[in-house]
Amino acid sequence: MKETKLPLSIGIGSRIRKSPYFDSTIKYGVTGFTIYNRMYLPTAFSGPESEYNSLVNDVTFGDFAAERQVEVSGPDAYNFIRYINPRNLSKCDIGDCKYIVLTDKNGGIINDACLLRLEPNKFWVSPGDGDVLLWLQGIAINSAMDVDIHEPDVSPLQISGPKAGKLIQKLFNGIHDDLGYYKARETSLNKIPMVIARTGWSGELSYELYLQDRKKG
Repeated sequence: MKETKLPLSIGIGSRIRKSPYFDSTIKYGVTGFTIYNRMYLPTAFSGPESEYNSLVNDVTFGDFAAERQVEVSGPDAYNFIRYINPRNLSKCDIGDCKYIVLTDKNGGIINDACLLRLEPNKFWVSPGDGDVLLWLQGIAINSAMDVDIHEPDVSPLQISGPKAGKLIQKLFNGIHDDLGYYKARETSLNKIPMVIARTGWSGELSYELYLQDRKKG
């Protein structure tokens, strides 16, 4: 019997969701995927060392559509968000982003997430891999709070690296040069609606562009 050698291939099928940028990742040489929130998440293009050098010296542009959003809206949205995490959100204003930890009734960690407050009663919870949507919907059933919880069709792109700011400046003609750390706002690019946030999962300067119309991906 022949021993299996790594890396292994992954089958691409209809059972796992594709991002709006899937065809572009194929076109530009993706070499690997993983499954994240039931979607294909690109993991490699030119190799770890080359990609790391781009991240710390230049700029990277990544398909993060598998970073799904859970939208919480309605009259009790603010109180519901406070209920599901232990962080003090008394200073979470419209346009603020916060790192939060989602906890169960005993304080155990369910997931961690980036929280975006887009309107007084509209939040996006951007969690890691896991069934956060179903968990929040389950909590809401007996919470006596008036909230609507669903997954909007929002697909983030992440731009990271020391030159990320220059790329954002060029793309948006400088209108977001004042966007602060962990801040977000609604915008558009070539009439494509999106939310821009200065957030990311590395220590480098990062932005995330949350596409709100997958047909224009």
